[in-house]
Amino acid sequence: MILFDQSEITKSAEREMGGMMAFLILTAILVSFITFIGYILVTRRERFRLREKIRLTGPEPHWFLGNLKEIVERKEKLGYDDSNEWFNVLHKKFGETFGIYFGTQMNIVLSNEEDIKEVFIKNFSNFSDRIVPPIFVENKLNASLLQNTYATGWKHTRSAIAPIFATGKMKAMHETINSKIETFLEILKEKSESGEKWDIYEDFQGLTLDVIGKCAFAIDSNCQRDRNDVFYVNARKFISNIDIRHSKIIAASFILPELSWLWRFMYKYTGLAAAEIPLVDGLSDVYERRRRGEGSDSVDLLKLLLDREDDKTKGMTKQEVIENCFAFLLAGYETTSTAMTYCSYLLSKYPEVQQKLNEEIEETKRTKQGGLNYDSIHQMKYLDDVYKETLRYYPPVIHFINRSCLSDITIRGQFFPKGSVVTCLPHTVHRNESNWENPDEFNPDRFLDTNEDRSSTTQLKWIPFGVGPRYCVGMRFAEMEFKTTIAKLIEKFELSVIKGEPDLIPDCNGVIMRPKDPVRLNLKLRK
Repeated sequence: MILFDQSEITKSAEREMGGMMAFLILTAILVSFITFIGYILVTRRERFRLREKIRLTGPEPHWFLGNLKEIVERKEKLGYDDSNEWFNVLHKKFGETFGIYFGTQMNIVLSNEEDIKEVFIKNFSNFSDRIVPPIFVENKLNASLLQNTYATGWKHTRSAIAPIFATGKMKAMHETINSKIETFLEILKEKSESGEKWDIYEDFQGLTLDVIGKCAFAIDSNCQRDRNDVFYVNARKFISNIDIRHSKIIAASFILPELSWLWRFMYKYTGLAAAEIPLVDGLSDVYERRRRGEGSDSVDLLKLLLDREDDKTKGMTKQEVIENCFAFLLAGYETTSTAMTYCSYLLSKYPEVQQKLNEEIEETKRTKQGGLNYDSIHQMKYLDDVYKETLRYYPPVIHFINRSCLSDITIRGQFFPKGSVVTCLPHTVHRNESNWENPDEFNPDRFLDTNEDRSSTTQLKWIPFGVGPRYCVGMRFAEMEFKTTIAKLIEKFELSVIKGEPDLIPDCNGVIMRPKDPVRLNLKLRK
């Protein structure tokens, strides 16, 4: 007689084994989760103690969010990001050197001229690498001069790009800029005669995109006349998605850097990744057409890089060329359009400054051969004062001057541990009373005393383009575009504020400080 069915015994054993395996798997998952949470808590506690260990002060960090919690709370309360003003408050409370936590990453913030010189210039070899959040390692700016983190890659890229900004090539591109500005002025004339209110910021954005398109890639976009131009739509989409307020994945990557591998994988699902695809594809198409000889007579960034493609020491791969053109597009269009918008607003608000600038413009037209050309515009001292004071008062880029400390070092009595991030914020440096008299006043005349040596006197107090060897390579191009546009704008129009329009409020998206609301101005044709 068979007492037990062997198949039933086997099935029972398999069920028990399956149950045991499920139990072990769940236990392993639970233990791993608890271990991970424990690791996060322990490492965060240690990281949040680092500031005290190196004898720095700063705002008390939240145990999980660091000081991002206060930034988020201020955004929710105000409806916009005023971190530019918040950092000024911290500077007044904690002094010229303090520590702040973005998630768990401690940033040592500097605003003293001597400290900035020691870190960003004299000890550059120990602070040569730029910090980029892990999630952005997967984007199409990774090998570009804008984002490239490492000193070796940066030097190679800069040596390839810098020649496009030589004086001869700048003069050639100035003619292109003039033609785009003429379209810009025609549009403003049409709008001013219509009697309607409009946002001049959008017009500046269309202008700078058309300029970048022609000067960087020799393409004739129509961003000024057509807001549905694919170049305009895709660039605007990308810039808006940089704002961490628009992406939970990007925001989470700042809060939980321990999951950097996950964020790099998840990047492809962000709006930023979706926005960059058509831009990069478009640039790739332009690259191939230019390699076949189309537009070979133009003077532009892409031609320069293609001409050096076979140079083993200074040449760049196709990917490097496209990524640097992409970076040039993004860095050159949003920052310059924002700066010119700020300048137009300030000239409207301070008519005495506008009048003085207009007098210099008319004097230049009377006394300089060729009128408002490349050479005469760069000789206009008061225009230079207005340019510098605008960027001092409202620096468009506020969170990009950072470096990683490569090894432990003590500078001027302050210890900088390996792996820490050192930051200087243009808005805070520019509003530091140790650097500027009455820093909260808009006063271009403050630069008059530096006319004999207009570069060295304010070198480390005026830093809208960065500081040290890694300052913005396109600074001269931005200056040329800004000065030419503003000079021709004031030559043709008298600007004034519109009664009842709100005061301009800057809104920070993590990189760019742009106007929160539309900037509407009165434009009256000069006789």
